[in-house]
Amino acid sequence: MIRFESVSKRFGPVQALDAVSLDIAPGERVALVGTNGSGKTTLLRALCGLLRVEGRVTVFGIDVQRQPEVALRSVACMPQVAPPLDAPVKELVAAVCALRSRKVARCVERAARLGLDLEAVARTRVRDLSGGTKQKLLAALALTAEAPVLVCDEPTANLDAASRGVFFEEVLARPANSILVLCSHRVDEVRHLVQRVVQLDEGRVVQDAALDAVQWEEADGKVVPLRKVQP
Repeated sequence: MIRFESVSKRFGPVQALDAVSLDIAPGERVALVGTNGSGKTTLLRALCGLLRVEGRVTVFGIDVQRQPEVALRSVACMPQVAPPLDAPVKELVAAVCALRSRKVARCVERAARLGLDLEAVARTRVRDLSGGTKQKLLAALALTAEAPVLVCDEPTANLDAASRGVFFEEVLARPANSILVLCSHRVDEVRHLVQRVVQLDEGRVVQDAALDAVQWEEADGKVVPLRKVQP
């Protein structure tokens, strides 16, 4: 269970999150949608312990802000932008696999499925990889963690169609009681991967519905939410 309890965050004059309360149960696959600046990524960062907020965020009952080293053992994150690491790919993969008690060979297999030959880029600095290669690396690492909670921020933005299809297959093959929290603008991601859609606008939840009941439009393959916060 993931629980957000009256979570708020302000950046100077901007209220990025405004008393967001939300529960996500085991087995749920949830998409966070909304326009840029609606609070989606800020909420994901709070879940992953990357910023401090007012209110409370818990993962399986453990407070992310008070005990991040415990709460985040259950969470694997695939960020939209890879950190500009100077470390070579081989070292990053080895470190992540060691922390997660996973075999490097399993990451190599997942990367290969996504179209990435880890051996070919083993000595390349992570920051020097192309956008698509970084995305495949992040996906392979997140999936290899096999954590109960998978958090993804625009996970297929730089992936080709074949890699995107493999990513969908990998996510859908996760255990039935695992949780997916997906931040996405892409219609195909939302339709393939989730059962529930939560729309944010101006830092507040304005729509929370099953996928087949949610109100939205489409434009150029992107989600355009219909419901807006009333003034």
